Amino acid sequence: MSIRTLLAVVFAVAAVLVAVLALQAYQQTTEKRLVIVGPHGISDLGKALAQEFSKKYGVNATFVPLGGAVEMVNELVRNRDNPPWDVAIGIPEFYYTVLIDRDVLYCPGIKVDGVPADEYWDPRGCVYPLDKSYIGMVYNETALARLGLKPPQTLDDLLKPEYKGLVAYPNPVTSGTGLAVISWVMSVKGEEEGWRYLKQLAGQIAKVGYLSGFTATRNALKRGDVVVALSWFSHAIDPGTPHMRAATSSAFLYREGVAVLRNSKNRDLAVEFVKFALSKEGQDLVDPYNYMLPVRPDAKVENNMGLPQPRSVVVYNPALGSKADEWRLRWQREVAGG
Repeated sequence: MSIRTLLAVVFAVAAVLVAVLALQAYQQTTEKRLVIVGPHGISDLGKALAQEFSKKYGVNATFVPLGGAVEMVNELVRNRDNPPWDVAIGIPEFYYTVLIDRDVLYCPGIKVDGVPADEYWDPRGCVYPLDKSYIGMVYNETALARLGLKPPQTLDDLLKPEYKGLVAYPNPVTSGTGLAVISWVMSVKGEEEGWRYLKQLAGQIAKVGYLSGFTATRNALKRGDVVVALSWFSHAIDPGTPHMRAATSSAFLYREGVAVLRNSKNRDLAVEFVKFALSKEGQDLVDPYNYMLPVRPDAKVENNMGLPQPRSVVVYNPALGSKADEWRLRWQREVAGG
């Protein structure tokens, strides 16, 4: 082969390579992208949903963790006009109306076959049901028996003298679980009676004080530093907390949702993600990756097999509105500081 022919071949290959690289660069700039945001605690589910949605729709979906649930909601409000995200998951029922009142959400009013009508808890069709579980009284059965005590059955039982120094719940200033506990108390008792109750309960708190969250609660229960906790029923089936039981007379139904951001740059794709999250394929990821119950009755449940079922279920009282920020400040001032 002559030098001239060789150079011609080299130039031809180079031209093809340049064309391929240019095409790849173009495809990367035009590739469909979706950014999903959620609290740190829902990261495993967020990543799993993003991965499966990407495979199914041939897009680039990514999950971004952002603090706790309340912190995430406040960030969504702050970035309302130009959000770097498209869709949010893990929105708590007790705080979702902040997003609607501040005009953060797009409300497509969709319904997905297979999700029962009573699972939709936002009447305006802006936030869609994603998962749920129970928060109630869980207790170390062995520790209670050692003390010769019967398990508590009601919130008021926890005020009895025999439970003094044995009770705990997560700090609502830093923990979404703690805020859910306050939401439960307020939904049952109303606000003013609820605050009186929380101040009385402060006298029953164990030496470890108010806990930082799920893991700290689990460890305190396991060690016996706390005998009774207001926390997730899942402690009763968690291998990390042996001898745990749940008081099944009543519990609070903690529900989380998924929603499209009004100023999403990929709003149509975000709507498709919501539909996917509510499909059987999406709901099959809830139990394995979030230790929560799916909202579809046909979805796979393995981790939550044997989860205690309360005889009476308390749902959040929507008349209370979204007062999480107000409640955190008041709790810090009047309960923790009192």
